[in-house]
Amino acid sequence: MGLTAALDYRAWHEFGVERHQHGKWVPATGPASGGERVLAASVPLFAAASSHYASAGGAHAPRLVTLDEAFAGVDDDSRAKCLGLLRAFDLDVVMTSEREWAYYPQVPGIAIAQLSRVDDIDAVLVTRWEWDGGERRRGTEPGAGADASTAASPAGTEGEAPGA
Repeated sequence: MGLTAALDYRAWHEFGVERHQHGKWVPATGPASGGERVLAASVPLFAAASSHYASAGGAHAPRLVTLDEAFAGVDDDSRAKCLGLLRAFDLDVVMTSEREWAYYPQVPGIAIAQLSRVDDIDAVLVTRWEWDGGERRRGTEPGAGADASTAASPAGTEGEAPGA
């Protein structure tokens, strides 16, 4: 047996992921909704990322996690808890989502770039939003004065932020 084979932990160690359901621990690979499967895969990955970044040894080391279509199929309460968990793990998150705005008390702050487009127009409108853990406001556009940060969102626009 070579050194590579001896150090391959997959030959002598097995990881298991379980979830607590109906008062008992069951394998995360068992029957579950789409949202439960997303959480069963995401939460251990967030913990692993946090642990890995902790080994960087610097308080200023980036702790970036990128998520595409974040938390699709996950209910609002669970999404809020997951985003709170990302905060507890001190991870910086960049995510895309068709519907997630992350306006939850568990999220102390977030900057959002809402992208909107219209068919047959070769342009994308970028609207900036900020959430401070309790209030959503329009973000300042690059090069704009402070007045832009207090502008109200247009009512009834496509992709409008929840609660607008």
